[in-house]
Amino acid sequence: MKRILVPTDFSEQAASALQLAAEIAKKGKVELVLLHVVEIPGQQPSFNVTGEASSAYGDGMEGVFVMKMLERGKEKLRETANSAFLEGVSLRTELKAGNAYYNISTIVNELEPDLIVMGTSGSSGMEEILIGSNAEKVVRNASCPVLTLKEKISLSDINNVLFASSLKNDDMGIIASLKKILELSDAKIHLLKVNTPNNFESTSSMHKKMDEYMRKNGLEAQRHVYNASNEEEGILEFTKENNIDLIAMGTHGRKGLMHLLSGSIAEDVVNHSKRPVLTFKIED
Repeated sequence: MKRILVPTDFSEQAASALQLAAEIAKKGKVELVLLHVVEIPGQQPSFNVTGEASSAYGDGMEGVFVMKMLERGKEKLRETANSAFLEGVSLRTELKAGNAYYNISTIVNELEPDLIVMGTSGSSGMEEILIGSNAEKVVRNASCPVLTLKEKISLSDINNVLFASSLKNDDMGIIASLKKILELSDAKIHLLKVNTPNNFESTSSMHKKMDEYMRKNGLEAQRHVYNASNEEEGILEFTKENNIDLIAMGTHGRKGLMHLLSGSIAEDVVNHSKRPVLTFKIED
């Protein structure tokens, strides 16, 4: 791991994400990139804080407003970068303007981070149906692992990691990435397969598949089979009942019509889980 990206809006959730990312950066001796995007509705420019903003938005009130917002963001980044917990971390800051998701995606493409750590408040109801959260969009599209969290947590708090798997061969890349990240902690891995009414197997049959899956992938984990009406419900219920500290799972990152038709279990879990969620892109 060489680089971690942390998008921030300076919220409490973003601060928690930055503190956890700083711990990971120190332990792994990697660079930390702190990104703040000044939200400008209806715009998708991508520039750093220099003089271009006034020309991009004109010299009128809108241009003045944008410049003030950028200067405020610049100052907040300076303040955050001087936080005591970031001492000793190789840190760089990035300030962009426009649409948050667009700019996060641009930075991801430019910097090719090995991990994205971001806070999220999640989304629900009509908001989830219409736009979802920025974290959900990043999870869907990022090619690198994405760690999302809603509450403050330290590496030392992560003792039990739930790996929710389909037990298919396309998880092999996920396991390799998961192992690298878990090298930073002493957490135990719990391999979970959720049994649903439409895809049900006996526990003994499932255990055999899980044993073979772990053998093929060199994975050491405690195996669990959990019955639920759907995968998301099973993952969240198991997490609550078994004191899981972090959920790890893959996502196909489907877009457009396929996303609307099939949805994404990983994105739903990111939106609704109170525990941190570590997602990995599965290539179709």
